[in-house]
Amino acid sequence: MPTRPTTDAMLCIWHDVEANHVEEYLRWHSFEHLPERLALPGFRFARRYELAEGPGQRFFCVVDVRALADFASPEYRARLDAPTEWTRRLMPRYGRVHRSLCRTLWTLGNGLTGLTSCVRIAGDGDPAFTEALASLCARQLASHHLASAQLGVLDAAVSGQDSEEKRLRRSEDSGGYDLALLLGGISRDALQSALDAVETLLERHRLRHETSLYALSCALGRSD
Repeated sequence: MPTRPTTDAMLCIWHDVEANHVEEYLRWHSFEHLPERLALPGFRFARRYELAEGPGQRFFCVVDVRALADFASPEYRARLDAPTEWTRRLMPRYGRVHRSLCRTLWTLGNGLTGLTSCVRIAGDGDPAFTEALASLCARQLASHHLASAQLGVLDAAVSGQDSEEKRLRRSEDSGGYDLALLLGGISRDALQSALDAVETLLERHRLRHETSLYALSCALGRSD
């Protein structure tokens, strides 16, 4: 079964960016936005991915956060309601925005790999399913197909809170999915082997899902 995660929450956001603003977005996101977020209480580690294959949005970003309560901290709320000028210029360029603030159900493995598959699942977090999924992922780690696996469940109330940043993005929702499964593969073939096993489990439970393959674009953490 999974070990207790070092962080208990995760911020996930999937979005496109207008093509003529992608290069500026990459600079802003890497050198202002992610460092700004990691300076907030509880925000520990951030990753940005770019779509390699599948139906997902071009960019997928995830931030590991100490606890769900950190999304309600005065510092985070103040930051959301007072965007920088660069943020005000870039966020209206987002499209197809799906954003989910999640409770982390479990984390397995410590590896950070260049390829990550994001499986978004429409499910209610049924313990029988999530425990079966954890056991499956543990076996895939033991067989060296995966370097890491992480599962988060949407908190709709926290995700739905309004802010100036959300208004700048003009429209966003959770995409209709309740669970976000992240699988870090040591190779494309190894990751596909793990995905095949996950797909079989999802079909057995008759859960609607979407699978996309992402390549790591940027990763930042804090040491304190």
